Amino acid sequence: MSIKTVRITVGILSLALFGQTAFWLLYDIADRGVAGAWSVWASGSGTGLSATSSLDLGLGFLQLAAGWATLIKARTAGGLLLASCATTLLFRLPAVWYVLLDSPSDPWFGDAKGPSLGAVGGTAIGAVATALVLTALLFLVRHLENEASSPYILRGAGPRPVKVTATTSGVLLGVLNIFYIGRNVNTAFQVGPNALAHLLAGKGAVRSELGVASAWQWASLTVLCGLGMLFAFRRRPVAKGFSLGLALFMVPPDVAEVSDYVTTGVLFKVSVDTAQTFLELLGSAAVIALLAAEAAHNRRDRRPEDPPGAPAPAPLVGPIPADARLTNMADSG
Repeated sequence: MSIKTVRITVGILSLALFGQTAFWLLYDIADRGVAGAWSVWASGSGTGLSATSSLDLGLGFLQLAAGWATLIKARTAGGLLLASCATTLLFRLPAVWYVLLDSPSDPWFGDAKGPSLGAVGGTAIGAVATALVLTALLFLVRHLENEASSPYILRGAGPRPVKVTATTSGVLLGVLNIFYIGRNVNTAFQVGPNALAHLLAGKGAVRSELGVASAWQWASLTVLCGLGMLFAFRRRPVAKGFSLGLALFMVPPDVAEVSDYVTTGVLFKVSVDTAQTFLELLGSAAVIALLAAEAAHNRRDRRPEDPPGAPAPAPLVGPIPADARLTNMADSG
C-alpha cells in the first residue's frame, strides 16, 4: 500500500469522524433552533436531553482540521490526527457505556427525554472504531515513511518545534494539567472516592447523550495534556500538531462559556470555573500564536525553489531518490 493511498484513506476517515459530530450538532440546531442549541452549549440549560454539548463544538473543529490538514499534506497533519484520535476515543467512549448500561428498569438519564440513545450511541461506537482504525493507519504511515526514507535520511531528522515554542507549549500544558488534577483531587475529598467513581461514569451527571461528566472531562484532559507535555519537552515533530489540536479542541467550548458569563453577568466574578475557562482560552490562544509565528518564520526561511508544504532540509547520508521525498504525516522520531 502506498503512502498516498494511506494518506487519502486517513483523511477521509478523519472527515467521517467530523461527519458524526457535525450530524448531531446539526440535529440539536434543527430540534431547538440556533438560539436554543447555543443556550445548551453555552450554559447547559434547556429542557430535556440534547444530543451534544459544547465539547462537541471543539471536537468537531479538531476532527475537521485533522482531516483537512491530511488531505493538503500540512506539516502538522500527524500531530493533529493523533490529537483527533485520542480526543475522539476519550470523549466518545462514555456514550458507548451509556448504551450498554441503560435499561428500561434503570434508565441512564432517568426521566429526561431526548434523541434515541441507541442511535446516538450507535454512531459513537462507530466513531470509536474509526478512531482505532485511524490510529493503526498512523502507525502504518510511520512505518512506510521510515522504509521509504531509510537509509538516505537520518532517522529523527524531520521538522521539530523550535525550543521556545516547545518549552512554552509544555509549560502551558503543565499548568493546565495541574489544574485538572487538582480539581479531581478536590472533588474526591469533597464527595469521597466512591462518589467520584460514579461521577466519572457520568450517570445522572450529564445533560446530553454525547456529554461527559466534569470529572471524566478533567481526567481525559489530564491524559491529553500529559501527552502534549511529553511531546513538547522532547521536541518531537508531532508536538506542534498535537498542541495545535488541543488548542483547537479547547477554544470553541471556552468561547461558548465566556458568552454565557457575559449574558449572566458573572464574567468578572472570580470562581474556579471562570479561572479554568480563561486559563484554557488564553493558553490555547498563546499556543496558536506561537505556532503561527513559527510557521511564518519557516516560510520566510524556506528556499525559493522549495514547493509549498515541503519539509525542512534534513541532514543527508547519501543522495535522496525522487520517490523518497515524502511529507511526514506522523512523528518520524
